Amino acid sequence: MDRPGLLILIACRNEAATLGAVVAGARRFGKVLLVDDGSTDGSAALARAAGAEVLAGPCQGYEAAVGAGLAAARARAAAFVVTMDADGEHDPQSLAQFAQAFAGGAELITGVRARPQRAAEYVVDAYAHAAFGPKDILCGMKGYSRVVLARFEGSGEPLLINMAPVVIWRAQGGNFVDVPISGTPRADAPRFGRALAANWQILKTIPQLRAMAARARTPRGRR
Repeated sequence: MDRPGLLILIACRNEAATLGAVVAGARRFGKVLLVDDGSTDGSAALARAAGAEVLAGPCQGYEAAVGAGLAAARARAAAFVVTMDADGEHDPQSLAQFAQAFAGGAELITGVRARPQRAAEYVVDAYAHAAFGPKDILCGMKGYSRVVLARFEGSGEPLLINMAPVVIWRAQGGNFVDVPISGTPRADAPRFGRALAANWQILKTIPQLRAMAARARTPRGRR
């Protein structure tokens, strides 16, 4: 069931318990590129055995790993890229809806979880929904067409927890589709934690999102 031009990007650090099933499920819908962010539990070998291409990440955290994967997807001229997590919170079967939306002409697809992990996410999601449209901008499962990624790359903006491509595209009037996704809640602590500091870091993205959108709307010659 490979979808020509669809690349599924998974950033991973020590997710051996769930990774094999996630990669195997994703492989039914396209090529899988795993960016391994310094795993020590055999995740890279498991991913290769399940059919993924494995890229050694910069070992600087989730954001850097996703950024490296998006750059690699652009270099491979992937027509469409879907980012998803390795921990089972994003059911690979949801990729069928992403592929269908792309086939219907969507350029940007945003996953919508049943509920966010942290209190701060509700606040940021509410702001972003009002400002840009997507209901769950912090969901890690997103779909980007080649033109969306080119627009992001040309902006020079930081990835900002995988939100920047959405903000730039929507600030410039691009279309999007929200897709409800399912998955198994993570059994251990979330990647960014639940501490007050993690919530504060998420809340601080609101002024960054606002400023990023303003820059995206301003023609370069007027900056």
